[in-house]
Parts: sequence; structure tokens; C-alpha cells
Amino acid sequence: MASFSKEAELAHDYELIAKAPTATVPGYPLVKWNDSPRMKQFLKQELWCGDLEAMAPRLWIMTTFSSANINPLHRQRVKGREIVVTEEPRLHLVWIHNRIFVKPLPRYLLSQAFWKMFLEEGTSRAGYSQSNLCRAATGFLRTYRYLIQHESDFHIAQQDDLRLIPKDIDWPSFCRFISELSHIDDTVVSKR
Repeated sequence: MASFSKEAELAHDYELIAKAPTATVPGYPLVKWNDSPRMKQFLKQELWCGDLEAMAPRLWIMTTFSSANINPLHRQRVKGREIVVTEEPRLHLVWIHNRIFVKPLPRYLLSQAFWKMFLEEGTSRAGYSQSNLCRAATGFLRTYRYLIQHESDFHIAQQDDLRLIPKDIDWPSFCRFISELSHIDDTVVSKR
């Protein structure tokens, strides 16, 4: 289930879009809502890292298993790290030397309708079990609770050269949304 309430959602137009017979995922014109195989492939590509999940039991060698280990964006800059945008989920929050890779937060994950249609457990719309994808999506969404903790982090995330979050979202709305993610525990997200 989506980790936020309908009142806090930041993308409101998905219920209407989903009703159109030729509707596509906004921002992804090649992905149609009613094309289950393509939607499955799309979500796996966008959210799932099978190789990292397989390695998860051994990742303790490289880092601490704690979401609190994620530094906000301003702190990444204090550490002298350049924030590099990536669309590869396996690189999200990986840092090397003076760079950290961050995957932008897609608008569809900010919609209750999208979660209900494609990510909630028990939903059969996409024709496959959503539990792994739901855990991955929940964990990915939760990383933004740690990346954006201050208004300065919010402004960094919305810079034109980064666009880590949609430009039309304002700080008070984002605060309402992100405050609802505080209950997400490490046990309900993917092991990676």
C-alpha cells in the first residue's frame, strides 16, 4: 500500500489519466497503462535491482544497514560531493570519491492511484506479484525523506540541472507528504 494518504499525495491527475483508453504514464509516452507486460517491464527497470537484492545479505561488509545512514543533499555538498542524476536504480545513492548518484523521484510514485493500480499487494492489474516491487518502491520513496530534510535540500533537489523532484511541488506540500513517510521501517522495504 502507498505509504502516504490521499490528502498528502503530490500527483492528483492519475485517476483521470488511467481512465483514458490510450493513456500512458505521464513522462513516459511509450508505457501504456493497459499494457500489463510492458508495465511490468517498466516498473522492474525503474525500481528493481535483482543483482543487489541477491547480494543484500553481504552488503554489510560495505555499509551499515540503516536508512539513517543517508545524508541530506546539503550534507552531500558539504562533503564535497557532486550530485549526479542517474536513471539506474542500482546506482541510486551510490557514491564514489566526490560524486553521489541520485535517481529522480518520478511523479507516478507520488500518486495514490498509481500505487493502488500497480504496486499494492493483491492487485492483479499488472499480471504479477507486486510485493518485491512494492518494497523497492517504498524504499526508494523513503530515501527522499532522508535526502530532503531542510528547505535548502528542497531547493537543491529542484535546481534546473538536477530536477530530482517535480518542479511544480512547493515546500509546504512536500513537507506534508514526506512527514507521512516517517513510519516506514527498514523491515518493509527491499533488503538492498
